[in-house]
Amino acid sequence: MSQIVGHRLGKNHDHGAAARQRMMLYCHDSVGIGHFRRGLAICQHLAGRFPGASFLLATGTPYVPLFALPQGVDYLKLPSIAKGGDGEYHSKTLGLGTRQVLGCRRALLLSAVRYFRPSVFLVDKAPAGVCREMVPTLKWMQRNCPQTRVVFGMRDIEDSPEATIRQWSRDGVPEVLEECFDEIWVYGMQAVYDVAREYRLSPKVQSKLRYQGYFHRRPCDHPFGSRPIGPHVLVTVGGGTDGAALLAGYLAEAARRVAGLGGESTLIGGPDLPREAAARLRQIADRTEGITWLDHTSCMSCHMRPADLVVCMGGYNTLCEVASLGKRALVVPRVLPRLEQAMRADRWERLGLVRVLHPDRLTPAELAAGVVRLLDSAAPPDRFCLDMRALERIEQRVSALWKGVADREAALCL
Repeated sequence: MSQIVGHRLGKNHDHGAAARQRMMLYCHDSVGIGHFRRGLAICQHLAGRFPGASFLLATGTPYVPLFALPQGVDYLKLPSIAKGGDGEYHSKTLGLGTRQVLGCRRALLLSAVRYFRPSVFLVDKAPAGVCREMVPTLKWMQRNCPQTRVVFGMRDIEDSPEATIRQWSRDGVPEVLEECFDEIWVYGMQAVYDVAREYRLSPKVQSKLRYQGYFHRRPCDHPFGSRPIGPHVLVTVGGGTDGAALLAGYLAEAARRVAGLGGESTLIGGPDLPREAAARLRQIADRTEGITWLDHTSCMSCHMRPADLVVCMGGYNTLCEVASLGKRALVVPRVLPRLEQAMRADRWERLGLVRVLHPDRLTPAELAAGVVRLLDSAAPPDRFCLDMRALERIEQRVSALWKGVADREAALCL
């Protein structure tokens, strides 16, 4: 009976332009929400440009309900995983072993592709998936859906060249990129970071590269309250997994200095900020003059728009939002377990876009001095040295890929 129902569903729905305009995204999701937010930004932009198209996000993050999904966008919830102290991935919530939870995720991904039949499949961050969980699905698409265009999307910087080459070699990534992907979209600029040169990509892989530029995050139109007489500082640590030190450092002295200038500070902990740390910091914030504490937000723009200064880590999404809104920023990047944030912050500082405080120098006094110094600085940075047209270029490529799929399918019917 299930085979009959499945056949009828496919027969009723797999026709016309809407059937060809299907896109599935796989979001690496073991730490934080950055990859999911980037995938959602792509879906939101494309859903607004292609009414009637369908987008399916596959992710293990439990925080999808915090965000509004537009019409045409849905998500496949994979069992959540996290890397333990032993370096292995484990289920975050289920009583399953590593093999079981990864097997469950693999089966869900393959089943979704078989029935959703995307015409474009975008894999984020990890070409082979966590522990190569995407490989069976990629191989199945090659055999059964050769018309589907498969794309790898990567941030401007993954990690240091040595670490990236070592990890990619261990995970078999060069072979997967050569054999399973049609295009590679780099969400950055070659002038800022030359992925092909730094990661020693083969000529075949290099031929698939397309630099898309950075993500421009259009400001929301939500109203915000009255501005303080003095400066307004936003402190954000992304998902919050390792942001407690920056939040605590700010509360220790910088918050008082900003309040002394007649200003206010908004601190956002993030959904992954450890509970004990969040409770402790929330209590300190409640006792500190001029502080607004938020556990999380679904609209960072609401809080960044009125800010005179952003104090943040060096995550891709956060810095794109800073540049989109032309804000001053003091960046305290993560340096463990990878150097991606520190490398990005360093390059953006060379362009005059941000100021960097290395976490080795993160003390309440150093942080407060940096905040006051930037609040006293002149004009905000000029972001026009950055190409921020990634979403527009992704729109153009997806439209072209969809058209190519439709043309190939039409030719097969002749």
